[in-house]
Amino acid sequence: MSKATEQNDKLKRAIIISAVLHIILFAVLIWSSFDEHIEASAGGGGGSAIDAVMVDPGAVVQQYNRQQDQQASARRVEEERKKLQQQQAEELQQKQAAEQERLKQLEKERLAAQEQQKQAEEAAKLAQQQQQQAEEAAKAAADAKKKAEAEAAKAAADAKKKAEAEAVKAAADAKKKAEAEAAKAAADAKKKAEAEAAKAAAEAKKKAEAEAAKAAAEAKKKADAAAAKAAAEA
Repeated sequence: MSKATEQNDKLKRAIIISAVLHIILFAVLIWSSFDEHIEASAGGGGGSAIDAVMVDPGAVVQQYNRQQDQQASARRVEEERKKLQQQQAEELQQKQAAEQERLKQLEKERLAAQEQQKQAEEAAKLAQQQQQQAEEAAKAAADAKKKAEAEAAKAAADAKKKAEAEAVKAAADAKKKAEAEAAKAAADAKKKAEAEAAKAAAEAKKKAEAEAAKAAAEAKKKADAAAAKAAAEA
């Protein structure tokens, strides 16, 4: 906005200077016309100013032409001034539009940077919260681990003590039971062995008798066959 104000000030100064120059030019033209009129009046000798003008019509024409030229020059100067003023106004308008666009872009960039900074601050805050939560969780985990280790050590000691007591009792019970079972098994085995021995002896005797009878029958059969064969051959 400061550049736009500076351009406005420059344009105002240019317009004021142009207006002052035109005023000075008009004053010079009027003064020149007034001097020539006085000189023309004085050059007539003892006659009046009206007589001098009437007597010298060429001077009037020359004065008229000079005034026309001066007016044309003034118009050209005025046209140039207006053209310059319009050009300066257009340039100022373009510069103001460019400046507004630049300021708009700067504002857009500022807002974007502000938003990025806000997001970065929020991300940093979130990261800090997450770090704090992680530290608290790590501390809680360490405390829980320490407590669990202490409880596990106590439970292991209690279990070891209980297991040792139970092992002693179980060993005594097992020894007693094993001795009783061994005695019973020995008695059962002896009784079973005796029964099996008696059974085996009876079965062996029966088998031997059967085999002896079978052998005797086969021997008799063979002898009879041999005798019959011998009788037949004789």
